[in-house]
Amino acid sequence: MTMRVALVGARGRGARHVENLLRLGRDGVATFVGVVDVADVDVPVPSYPDLPSLAAELHPEVVVVSSPPATHRDLVLEAFGLGCDVLVEKPAVLSVADFDEISAAARDRGLVCQLGFQTQGTGSYRRLCSLIGSGALGDISGIGAAGRWVRTDSYYERAEWAGRQGEDGTLVNPFAHALQNALLLADVEERTDITVELELYRCRDTITADDTACVRVTSDGAPPVVVATTLCATTSLPPVVLVHGSLGQAVWWYDDDRLTVNDHRMAVVPSIDLLENLIRHRQSGEPLVAPLAAARAFTSVVEQCGKADVPLLPARRVGDRVVLDGIDEVVVRAAEKVATFAELGCGFGR
Repeated sequence: MTMRVALVGARGRGARHVENLLRLGRDGVATFVGVVDVADVDVPVPSYPDLPSLAAELHPEVVVVSSPPATHRDLVLEAFGLGCDVLVEKPAVLSVADFDEISAAARDRGLVCQLGFQTQGTGSYRRLCSLIGSGALGDISGIGAAGRWVRTDSYYERAEWAGRQGEDGTLVNPFAHALQNALLLADVEERTDITVELELYRCRDTITADDTACVRVTSDGAPPVVVATTLCATTSLPPVVLVHGSLGQAVWWYDDDRLTVNDHRMAVVPSIDLLENLIRHRQSGEPLVAPLAAARAFTSVVEQCGKADVPLLPARRVGDRVVLDGIDEVVVRAAEKVATFAELGCGFGR
């Protein structure tokens, strides 16, 4: 028996959810009942201005939330109030207080919340977790992650919230997967005792969020995590997570579902779709792939990114993009050395 699913936000990332819902409909897994969007959208299902009006007529059992980050809290709580389970895009919420609120609401109502960290459903992630858990990599001394992309002016013009501190930033949005995956592999994702050290910078005077960042997260008894990111690279490369162990190093390109251990390519199993997983969780008890509880540490970093200083760095304009000279090498070295920008002496680290 299929479950009835509604989508809030059908543009941008939401367009991919439309495609996936149509696929799941063809496969007999879900029934795509309707969309909520403030704009006119071209979808083969009814469109509504708000979730209560949709629910009154179509009675969804699951709501997918793919709207701007600042709207997530209210929409998730609204969906819970209607008795619906939720799949919400990352970041789920922007503060630990909101995280605790929606966690309590789900628990009180017996509902579930899955987060849009789709790379947690990849076969390479599950294989890497198995290798770490089995001791195949030995003692883990650190987790590093590097993200280096080129983003043009149009990237910041795509939405009102783009480039706005508190809602955007490299760790909060474009490289959120790098941060979340590193925290998961260090096994600190649910901990409340983490220490967060941030170095946030921007190379554009038209934004308030960072476009270049480094964070170190530490917690007693856990390997340190360093994630270094930039949208001001000379060239784009697939983001990578490095697991440093006493018996070897694992290199994981999460967007490509590719994993090597000591330069040996590892075979992986097919990925798990997050919405399909949520539905199967409800129907058969299959464990959630990306449950809300596993994003507490991530949310703590997100909240601190929204409050930190973000100084402006001198950079070169190259056509419709901005380049921070030397940053390509620096973010990779940070992941390799599990070191901050300041420790690498790159000239702008605090």
